[in-house]
Amino acid sequence: MRTVVPPYRLIIAVVASLLCCGAAAERPENIARRAVVKASSEFSRNYTAAGAIDGIVPDELCQADVGKAWAVNGRTWGGRAQFILEWPQPVTVAEIIYYARTAWQMEECFRDYEVFLDDEANPAAKGRFEKVSGPQRIRLQPATVRRVTLRFTGSYEGSNPGASEIEVYSRPVDEAFLKELGKQHASRAARTGAARRPPEPPSPVPESAELAAEVRSGQLGFTKLLVIERHEITCSHVYTYHTEGFRPGGGLYVLNLADGKLARLVDAEGGQILDCDLSYDGTRVLFSWRRSSAAGYQVFTMNTDGTGLRQLTDGDHHNYNAAFLPDGGIVFLSTREVRFAYCWTSPVGILHRMDADGSNVRRLSANIVNDFTPAVMHDGRIIYSRWEYVDRPAIPIQSLWTLRPDGTGLAVYYGNRVLSPATFMEARPIPGRDGVLCMLTSHNGMARGAVGIVDPVHGVNAQAAIRNLTPEIDIGVVDRGDGNHIRGPYSGAMPIDSRYFVVSRGGTIIVRDYEGTRQATILPSRAPMGFFNPTPVRSRPRPPVVASSLPPQAPAPGMATLYLQDVYLGLEPHVARGQVRRIMVVRELHKPLRTGKFAFGFQCPVISCGATYAAKEVWGYADVMEDGSAAFRVPAGVPIYFLALDAEGRAVQRMRSFTHLMEGEVQGCIGCHEPRNHRPAPTSPHVLRRPPQDLTPPWWGSPAEITARAGGKFAVTGFDYCRIVQPIWDKHCVQCHNPRAGKNMLDLSGDRTEYFNVSYDSLVHKAGTKYVRWISTYNGQEQNILQIMPLAWGSPASPLADLIRTGHPDQQGNRRVNLTEQEKQAVFAWIDLNIPYYGSSDTAWPENRGARQIEVKELPMVLNDVARRRCSGCHAGGYLPPARNLRITNPENNTFLLAPLAKSAGGTEWCGKAIFGDTQDPDYQAILRAFEPTLRMLRENPRMDMPGAKPALAEKERCRI
Repeated sequence: MRTVVPPYRLIIAVVASLLCCGAAAERPENIARRAVVKASSEFSRNYTAAGAIDGIVPDELCQADVGKAWAVNGRTWGGRAQFILEWPQPVTVAEIIYYARTAWQMEECFRDYEVFLDDEANPAAKGRFEKVSGPQRIRLQPATVRRVTLRFTGSYEGSNPGASEIEVYSRPVDEAFLKELGKQHASRAARTGAARRPPEPPSPVPESAELAAEVRSGQLGFTKLLVIERHEITCSHVYTYHTEGFRPGGGLYVLNLADGKLARLVDAEGGQILDCDLSYDGTRVLFSWRRSSAAGYQVFTMNTDGTGLRQLTDGDHHNYNAAFLPDGGIVFLSTREVRFAYCWTSPVGILHRMDADGSNVRRLSANIVNDFTPAVMHDGRIIYSRWEYVDRPAIPIQSLWTLRPDGTGLAVYYGNRVLSPATFMEARPIPGRDGVLCMLTSHNGMARGAVGIVDPVHGVNAQAAIRNLTPEIDIGVVDRGDGNHIRGPYSGAMPIDSRYFVVSRGGTIIVRDYEGTRQATILPSRAPMGFFNPTPVRSRPRPPVVASSLPPQAPAPGMATLYLQDVYLGLEPHVARGQVRRIMVVRELHKPLRTGKFAFGFQCPVISCGATYAAKEVWGYADVMEDGSAAFRVPAGVPIYFLALDAEGRAVQRMRSFTHLMEGEVQGCIGCHEPRNHRPAPTSPHVLRRPPQDLTPPWWGSPAEITARAGGKFAVTGFDYCRIVQPIWDKHCVQCHNPRAGKNMLDLSGDRTEYFNVSYDSLVHKAGTKYVRWISTYNGQEQNILQIMPLAWGSPASPLADLIRTGHPDQQGNRRVNLTEQEKQAVFAWIDLNIPYYGSSDTAWPENRGARQIEVKELPMVLNDVARRRCSGCHAGGYLPPARNLRITNPENNTFLLAPLAKSAGGTEWCGKAIFGDTQDPDYQAILRAFEPTLRMLRENPRMDMPGAKPALAEKERCRI
């Protein structure tokens, strides 16, 4: 029992303290540091309850709170968590101060809370936290207690909410104390590496006065330097530099190296200039300029003498990262097509090209997430960075790719299976040397890091291919971790020649040699802004113009042609010759709406339970010849990948990356996962003697047929579990596998649950992974990116597939089910597509968690009340564990209603006796009534996996800036 401290005693204690020590000398003690703490949910051993009483408050968005904060496990906490502080002796509590966990997302802040003292049933305080990173106060009536329980009942929909710090004081603290406390927290965060901007490591390269003199005298081949002055762009991810961190000011300048004077070409005024490029003759500048926070970046051009300013692009979207092409055109990134990152809310910029005057804009890339920083190679190809996560975690794999200026010939350059660094960007060819100079950095955080040379001649994923020119920055190793730890000050590295490069180091421009023996500071920053994108003003060799290989008119409109020489190259010896019968062609669908309520890691909208991020459509199948060759047409201009199938339709190998072909393009593949340096066989494959085959669509319909059946522009076109797989379970399985079949019986019925339906939850969600071998895309699972052995994933490795193949035999070996070949094909395809549930990103509920969640908000309270009164004999304290696979539709089939219901009334009596004699029992009816508001909402506005669902079309029209 707690003791309330009478006000007069508190006054006496305070007065006595003032008389003894003086008001200025007494500092309130944070007694939470003396408590024993525990929490009902912890994300991992790096985010335990102890992290919230360590005295460290990591800075907002510092991305450095590992071991310094408490976080719940976002997959399992269920929207309710408890944080308990206990003291060995009674203490007085008068105020609690909560610091939200905001090191990674502002949304990882709890919202609703209650405070309980000792064993009291009623809260001593309740309220709502703001989505901020500073101290938030909970004032209490002073009381003497031994235990304080904070119950958190809601969050701002972040992935893993928690607390950076929870402080408890025996008397209320004043604002002056909080201000001083804030300074202490900032100092401690800096000392412990939890500051947003930790001190930069010192440069290991000595300053050279001799090199500085050489630069200023023009001995390096130029006398002027093009630079941008702006604030350093603070962004949450490397792919959000075009949408975040806008701070007006600065401009575009030319630095005269001889006298150090800056000549301003463009005053950014109320806007911000992002980047720039120089024409091959050194007379014209391309740059990206955002005129205001309400506008997008647009591409401008002007002469290097400050004349001839001209805007080339416009629109309610971003156009940026432009570079001159050898044929006179311009390659750039654009968000003009409405698509957003699957795991975030930022608009996606992908490769486009246009003519020199801004006309004739054409899309070159089919990416569904971001491309970065294109440039032109010595041979005329475009090199750029590409983010992707085809059945992979999303942090690593911002790798380097090349294509021709007409969009054909897409090929990986380096890093498509490299874990660290996570990102390679700003790649530039080096005069007189092999490889490219590029930035090496993380996935989260600012677009700056280390500088290195990447030369894929040593292997397209090899450690030996990376040479770190900034050894003070740890870039990790290619086959470990996730590459998300890299923090460095370098950006915009530009090769000068085969000996030197120029780069911005935290806003200061330096010239350095590749050997790391000397450097020269050319242009110090002018606080609060810095200088970026240094580019020597000079002419340079124009690369050759790569002639287009595309025909004037494609033989098959909207299609391209792929020739596969021998599918077994890369599969043997794990896959025997003759085993591969078909190739399945799959398209990844883009996300055409901006939503930010995440679930299952960073899925929004939710597509799966932590497997595939993207909705997928099976475009069709191509037959493989006996010699392993195949020739077939594929859809052009969309992201596609391939799976090699055996005679039963199981994927013996899969691509975990995508490619694209332009309309009319003819492309060849040597094998399947063969080494990139593998030479084609000298023999002529059989397929070269016959025309390419058209793909055979799946039996459930081609994308066009599915769209037509569903009735319009926003129809589901991807693989839809409820439409394709659930009817198979209904036909063959539900008679035995239903909610009444037995306590431990697998339930394959189709009632809708919180995010999915019962059968999907039972087979794959949480503990259900024993049935299906699916690929996790949660952060922290990056090591599976390297697991590319044939037959390792999907249907060949899934017990569910084996059960279906053998007919689910009984103890005597007799088959109990007989799926048709088409039905088997559908189930195997679902598994091999990495278990998608939803067929598109369309959502009826953009504001719900994961844009899918159904909540029965009153159910926990009603259920706990009934359990406390009627179930405490078996369930200690009347506590019922959270219902697994809570069924929203047909709620009477939930275990917590069937188990206590008498058999005579249609129940199962799994409780051992009848708690509810019939369905008219008032408590039974009270539980059912808790579902009524939710069921009414579903009738009016069904979820996208329900008949009659209509997407929220307004979400598709939201601004792309």
